[in-house]
Amino acid sequence: MVEVIYQSHEEPAPAERHVVVVVHQEILNGRVKGKAYFYDSEKRDFGGSGPFDFLLDEAMTRAQRFASDNRILKIIVRSKQP
Repeated sequence: MVEVIYQSHEEPAPAERHVVVVVHQEILNGRVKGKAYFYDSEKRDFGGSGPFDFLLDEAMTRAQRFASDNRILKIIVRSKQP
């Protein structure tokens, strides 16, 4: 089972490998939407560039699948730095 931990961007990340979900807001068609992207802590954060910036629910689903497929036990959800 994958553990989901919510943190602010100031809190230190765990030492062990984890998946990071970075949450932010974006205005789409005049409405504020929760958006997010994720990455493996052992890889680089590309900032959600390209097609890798999803609606929040989809990002969480994909991050959980990625963590499970790669036997990663933690997902850290944090807000994008201001």
